[in-house]
Parts: sequence; C-alpha cells; structure tokens
Amino acid sequence: MDNTKIDFVVTWLDSNDPEWQKDYSRYKGDDSQADTGRARFREWDLFHFWFRAVEQYAPWVNKVFLVTNGTFPKWINPNHPKLVLVKHEDYIPHELLPTFNSRTIELYMHKIPGLSEHFVYFNDDCYLNQPVKPSYYFRKGLPCDRNKETVFNVARYTPEDRYNTFLSLLASVSVVNGHFRRPAVISKSLRRWFGPHLGFSGVLISLLVTCYRFERFVGFKTRHVEQPYLKTIFEDAWKAEPELLRSSCTRFREESSLTIYFFRYWQFASNKFYPVNLHGINKIQIRKENVHRMAEALHNKKTKSLCLNDCHFCTDNDFVPIQRVLKEEFEKKFPVKSAYEL
Repeated sequence: MDNTKIDFVVTWLDSNDPEWQKDYSRYKGDDSQADTGRARFREWDLFHFWFRAVEQYAPWVNKVFLVTNGTFPKWINPNHPKLVLVKHEDYIPHELLPTFNSRTIELYMHKIPGLSEHFVYFNDDCYLNQPVKPSYYFRKGLPCDRNKETVFNVARYTPEDRYNTFLSLLASVSVVNGHFRRPAVISKSLRRWFGPHLGFSGVLISLLVTCYRFERFVGFKTRHVEQPYLKTIFEDAWKAEPELLRSSCTRFREESSLTIYFFRYWQFASNKFYPVNLHGINKIQIRKENVHRMAEALHNKKTKSLCLNDCHFCTDNDFVPIQRVLKEEFEKKFPVKSAYEL
C-alpha cells in the first residue's frame, strides 16, 4: 500500500472585505492594462461546501492548506488538526504584496512552509463531488494526468477576452520547449506518449506529430480542475527560469505570463507523471443558461470533480438568482457541517 502523504492546497479570497476593497481600489488606480474583471474576485458564498466535500470524500488527506490574503472565513475552525492557515505574506516576497493576481499566488506555491512533496492544488471553484482515493491523484509517487497533445484546436487571441489563458498557455509551452526536445522526451517513455490512456484521437495526434518529426511540443489539452503536483517540479522549473517566472508575478493579471499550467507541462516533459484516462471531470461556466446543467452535474454520481467557473457572461443582474439556486443545491447535497467549520 502506498503511504504517500498528500496535501490539498486551496486558495480563497473574501472580496467583500472592506480592507481588501480599499487596497484593490488604491492599487488599481487608472491602470487600464491590468485585468480587474469582477468575475476574478466575485464571492459566491459556497466555500464552506468545499470543506464539507473534502471531509466526506477525501478523509485520507494529510493536511489542507488554506491560502488567503490574510482574511479567513469567519466560519472556519482554526483548531482543526488537518487545517493550516496560510497568508500570502507567509511565502510570497514582500515587494509583490498585496497582489490581486492568482498567478502570483500560484507560482510561489512551493514556498508554502510545511507543504508536502505531493500535493493537489484546488481553486475554490473546484469541488470534489464523489469519493476519491489517494490513487485518484498519485500512483507510484507520481501525479496522475493525461498528456493529450493538441494540434488542431489552435489558441486564438480575442480583445473581448484578452485576459483569458490562451496567450499564457502558448508562453508556457514555448518556455518548456526551450528546455526539452519532444523526441528525446518521448523516447524515454513511449508508454506515456502512445498509451491507451490517450484514447484513439490522442494516440493518432501523437503519431501524427511524431511522423512529421516535430522537434517541439505544440500544446496540451487544458483541464481547469484540481491538479496534482510534485513540489520538486516547481523547484526545478524555478531554477531553470527564475527571471521569467519572477516577471510573471505581477500585482494584477496581464495578458501573457507564465501560469501554474507551466509546471504541469514541465511535469509532462520531465516524464514525471502517471498516465491515466481522466473520467468524471466536469467544468461548467456559471451563467444563466447553465443553471440546470450545474445542478444536474452536482447530483450526478458519475461526476467526481466539478468546477463551477465564474465568468464575465454572468452579469450582475444574474448573480443573485444564480447564487440562490446554487446554494440551495449544495445545501441539499451537503446539509451537515464539517469539522472544518465552527
């Protein structure tokens, strides 16, 4: 039996906190180049359900690191034996604070004091939805993931959604290609790059890219759900590209920078992952036309992991009625307080 210690890391923000709002307004100023969209920070008041899901579906977790700007939920139980409260100032360089950029918070994550080598990173919009075993995230000491390459779904920049991840994903792949040659990576582990976990289309793409003798990686299928990582991958990547990673840590999100996906790609290129075909993952944008779909996914026993992603398509007028429905559905599924709550 694998006795690997696995930690969870989850980031959270109370955008209704007056002190945070004061700092936000002060630093935002008239900077039209910074991403200050409301959907980046909107508080849905669903976070306590995240802890109820963890307690119910992953009781084996070693530690849960809750990372915030310094303001924690009023309902959190600070004396829970598995809970570690972390402030940005505990691990992010002082000169970068306060930051309103999730990428800055994520890129320094390996510096969190006491964090285990094996950890799973959650945004606060990613919920466990069914019981999972440690082997769902790690096998043989390696993070479980699916390295399906992309060729045909090329990223596209749009001024209307200029702070989307497309440019940053391209930047992340580009930097990885500066350190790894695709043929050399694949030759070290053919099973990882042509295995059945990729499915027919994934194997076909791998063969196509290989037959055309691509020297570099084009890209990988994106998954916005919780992600298992090795802490040493962060450390290796920072040693290789300290200047680029440091320059990606800004106060507000910019159009192009390295993101936490960069470390996922580095894991792929290092062959430090366990190949799996990911099942039961569902990501849904929070918007009016998706309300029924979100409720259905939440109560679907086949959905192991559910991301309810806020976006600019959810208007201020839609926010309150959608929030009411989501809270009602979560309360039906998780009616009992967890030990993480007071």
